[in-house]
Parts: sequence; C-alpha cells; structure tokens
Amino acid sequence: MHKLAPIAVAMMCALPAVAVQAQEADRSAAGVAAAEAWFVLADAGEGAQSWNAAGADFRRAVSQDQWAAALRAVRAPLGAVKSRKLVKAQPARTLQGLPDGEHVVLQYQTVYANRAGVGETVVATRQADGSWKMNTYRIQ
Repeated sequence: MHKLAPIAVAMMCALPAVAVQAQEADRSAAGVAAAEAWFVLADAGEGAQSWNAAGADFRRAVSQDQWAAALRAVRAPLGAVKSRKLVKAQPARTLQGLPDGEHVVLQYQTVYANRAGVGETVVATRQADGSWKMNTYRIQ
C-alpha cells in the first residue's frame, strides 16, 4: 500500500495539468475552425461577408467599408491563395488591444500566386454567445 502512495499522489498532481492541456487543445481547435471558415470569405475577396463573420471587437474597430477597402488593397496584389499552413496555435487570456477573454493566436505561412512565404496572424476569440470568431487579422 505504501508503495502505491507516491504513484497516487503523482497521478493526482498530473490530472489538473492534463485537464488544462485538453481545454487548450479544444480552444485551439475551435479557434482554427473559426479562422479557416473566415479565410474562405477573405480569400474570395468577400469584404462585407468576412466583416460580418468577424468577431465583435473587430467590427467595432473597423467599419465594413474600411475593411472591404483594406482587404482589396492588401490581398488583391498577392493573387489567389495556393496554400496555407498553420505553424502555431497559442491559447491566451490577455492580448494587447483586446479585452481579456478566451483567445487563440494562430500563425500561418501562406503561399499566394504572386508571393510566397507570407506570414498571417489571426486571433480567434470566443464570443459572448459561445461561438468562436476571427477578431484580429495581420498579414506580414
């Protein structure tokens, strides 16, 4: 019995870490799904629809017309997306410029028809209704 006690203690200590990892994996998967759904609209040049599909913080920060113009100006010269690979998904609670909450910072490497090796960063955020939506988009 005494030989099992250290194993039992180790297992009890490990369980919370496993639970946190599972929650982070769930958040990351939800964030990736939200980003990929949003990318379908943005990649098609759908400024109004991609703005409507974005999170509340994004929509408060930029008007629909401003977003549509910015999307055209930045993405049109790059051409069609040839491939996009998720490089990193990092859950976060606090991020500069966004209210505290459940966020996932997603980094992608994208190949466009007219330019390869483009870095894209998306922040997906859990909304008040429980859904996940794109809340920040940066292209480097």
